[in-house]
Amino acid sequence: MSRAKVGILVSFVICLCCVTSSTPCNRRHALHCTAPWKKWGGSCYLITQKPLTYDDAREACRRLGAKMAAPRSDQENDFLASLAQGSVIWVACTDRRQEGEWECEGSQDGQGIYTNWGKGEPNDYGGREDCVVLWPFYDLNIKWNDVQCKIAARAVCERSPIGSCFTTNNEGRLEVDSSCL
Repeated sequence: MSRAKVGILVSFVICLCCVTSSTPCNRRHALHCTAPWKKWGGSCYLITQKPLTYDDAREACRRLGAKMAAPRSDQENDFLASLAQGSVIWVACTDRRQEGEWECEGSQDGQGIYTNWGKGEPNDYGGREDCVVLWPFYDLNIKWNDVQCKIAARAVCERSPIGSCFTTNNEGRLEVDSSCL
């Protein structure tokens, strides 16, 4: 399909929206995840193919332009577990700076973080458990366990979706607009 035909099709879809919608819709955002990334909520997720140490998993995610995921709700925790399909996976939380003070990716100084510890966890067994895994076998639930950071587990990487933005004028025609965020 030529660019002109694509432009006409996009204009038609946007214009149709503006005609049938009760809200102003001259600004459109299209957010998506490219395969093999999976979209959930406002993010894209990908599980690593092989088990890695905590630090290597974080680096693998960084090389993909992402960060290692830390669930922020029961629903996100369940989604990550579904990606893992029974594998143990890293959770981007650690108490390396201060024992017992868990810090998770995306949290501010440990305030308001979501946790989903299994019974009796975290226990810092042997005084060397500073990282977290999502343990799908724990008490037949999908719970967290603190473990040594040097064990190997798979990781789920999280990144923002790819987006594009279209702006239309009042007649539904596409306009060039670099401030469409």
